[in-house]
Amino acid sequence: MRKKLIYLLSLSVTFILLFFLILLNCSYSSFDSSNVKDTIDVLSSETFNGRLAGSTENTMVADFIENKFKESNLKTYGDGSYKKDFNTICPVSTDTTPYLKIMSNGKVEEELQYGVDFKEDMINFRGNTFTFSNKDKISSFYLSIEVTTSENKFLFFVPNGNELYFRSSFMSDFPYDAVIMVTENTKNKILNSLNEGKEISVHVPFEAESKTISNVVGVIEGTDKEAAPLVITAHFDHLGKDGLGNIYGGALDNASGTSFMLELQRSLSTFAKPNRDIIFVALNAEEFGLLGSKQFAEDNIFNLKNSEVINFDMVGSAGFPITFMQGVDFKDKDSELLKSLEELCKKNNTSYEVVYQDSSDHASFNKLGIDSVSFCHSDLSKIHTPYDTTTYISTDAIDSVYEIVNQKIMNSCYNNFTLLLYNKLLILVLSIILGVLVGYPLLKKKVK
Repeated sequence: MRKKLIYLLSLSVTFILLFFLILLNCSYSSFDSSNVKDTIDVLSSETFNGRLAGSTENTMVADFIENKFKESNLKTYGDGSYKKDFNTICPVSTDTTPYLKIMSNGKVEEELQYGVDFKEDMINFRGNTFTFSNKDKISSFYLSIEVTTSENKFLFFVPNGNELYFRSSFMSDFPYDAVIMVTENTKNKILNSLNEGKEISVHVPFEAESKTISNVVGVIEGTDKEAAPLVITAHFDHLGKDGLGNIYGGALDNASGTSFMLELQRSLSTFAKPNRDIIFVALNAEEFGLLGSKQFAEDNIFNLKNSEVINFDMVGSAGFPITFMQGVDFKDKDSELLKSLEELCKKNNTSYEVVYQDSSDHASFNKLGIDSVSFCHSDLSKIHTPYDTTTYISTDAIDSVYEIVNQKIMNSCYNNFTLLLYNKLLILVLSIILGVLVGYPLLKKKVK
């Protein structure tokens, strides 16, 4: 009788444990790089018109991200809202006709073609209409002309290969009121016309305006509220569209990082509760000088003091090693986060490199002494041009990043017992044990 009870108890415990583990594992939805690529396709599409901070489309993306956090049942951070607003200066289209005219005695002698002979660079728009002559201060250089009038200071420059499609990040405090790209032929025409006593009149179809924009923050809450959080970030803004209607979709930069983060939070929200909070931050206005990350880091410095921050910016380009980027302030500092990522790459035979640049949102955290690293594939061939599209995104490259990131998150946010529960080998072992227990009485009866 006693043996029978032990047998039934063993059978019941094994069955219940196996059923629980199967249920637990079935509720977990694993990371899928094809989902990442699909979201990149959406975010870099015409629907969102390049996600320029301050635009209607940028707000639509913030709403899109907020809804994704809600679908995953992420908690709000701090004040009970997902969106964290801040004010900044943004470039705004004026819907006016751009021109560059050569004037003689008050009449138009020649009008150059927008998009062929000249085009604004987005770097600043404190002014958008200028008239000048050789009576103003003109400084000519090999590939640029600096013009200083009584009211404005602006710059014409010849880009590489006379190509006018590159678009710089916006910087409202840039020393020039506007920067205009011109071909070498246009530059020479301007200088020749000034030497002949003619006037140049220029208008570009953008201006600067104060706007309220948002970061979007969601949290997977951990069991230990005293533990420093792991922070996952990516910027969702890009460069909008130019006066010709060309959309700068920014698939690699940075619909890729945003989409990676969204898939990561979706997957992890179906996994076990972590030991510490995992905070997901969709950052805005990175293209305006890392403004969103600066705002978030400064507003939450005391909560983030001992945290680790992993930023995704340009992930998914095939044929490039993973670049781990830290700010110049961290070049001579001991980074436990970077060490752990390097060790994982070596363990997985994954190619990587380390650079120290302030060219992504990690720098805002590094400047405050917070351990932060950006993941990227440093493919600069198409960024800030209309050619940065989903066509060039590789799911294999996305998977190579996930392999390292997932191991880092598992190691730092979950204990061994939790990870054991999600180990498929344990399910296999318990299935074998259950099979033996079920088959034992039958085998015993057959032997008799």
